[in-house]
Amino acid sequence: MEMLKDTEAILAARSAQALWQHYCARLAELGFAHVCYRSVRALTSCCNRMLDDGLLLSSYPPHLMQELAAQDLLASAPMYSWLAQNGGWESWAWMQRRRLAGRLPAQEQAAADIFMRHGHVSGYAIGLGNEVDHIRAGLILGGAIGMRQDQLDQLWASHGRVVVALSGLMHLRISTLPQAPQECMLTLRQREVLECIAVGHTTQEIAAILALRPATVEKHLRLARKALGAKTTAQAILLAASRKLIFLPAGAQPPPAGETRAAGVETGQAQPWGATPDAAFTEGPPRGPGPDG
Repeated sequence: MEMLKDTEAILAARSAQALWQHYCARLAELGFAHVCYRSVRALTSCCNRMLDDGLLLSSYPPHLMQELAAQDLLASAPMYSWLAQNGGWESWAWMQRRRLAGRLPAQEQAAADIFMRHGHVSGYAIGLGNEVDHIRAGLILGGAIGMRQDQLDQLWASHGRVVVALSGLMHLRISTLPQAPQECMLTLRQREVLECIAVGHTTQEIAAILALRPATVEKHLRLARKALGAKTTAQAILLAASRKLIFLPAGAQPPPAGETRAAGVETGQAQPWGATPDAAFTEGPPRGPGPDG
């Protein structure tokens, strides 16, 4: 019955923030108090491959995430090497074995040291692979501060299947919800003109539909291209659709234009990645069991 309630709540979510809050609260009830979700969207054509927006959500303490950001280690969180190559799940024991063998990349080791210094000494990784077209994602999660790996293993033995199922549902649902970095916000008019262009209307027809002058329509298109970082209107439509900023389902609302967010990475807040993710995480080899060391 609980799983049914969770499924209903996840499907009913109309914002990434509401979905994330429910997911984190449910995992905390199961004993997994800290979760970090990371995804990247890649758009590939016959002539180019473009990394679009990424998403980083965390319920780990803000000061921990801010320390990682300050040292440019957000892309080197514990188990990153494993997530880059695998789907399914694995415990942090995999990382500890590689560390003892001297095979853990220096950046990952530095990130793991920060986690451990803050009392996060155990965890699990869930690789979400390519469950959603064009999106590769993964999760790390842990228990209470100071919880040993063997203690967390007992929780996983009891609730691991539920955690994996909830994580998959969360990932599938969040990929359908509007989410965009602050610099990519669109106004209502910018969304309207992009939608009209996408369904085949000319500038003159859009002006008549929206009761605007053609020059004003062109202005909104120009500003939309600038907001999205697009060179052409066609590319702007592609990016806006990919980021779920146009053609929204009933009840879904994009992040408001001009919204102000605090600097840094905050608990439960969606944050764009400032740097291009590693190609390994974006592409990754076929899913399967990872090497043990």
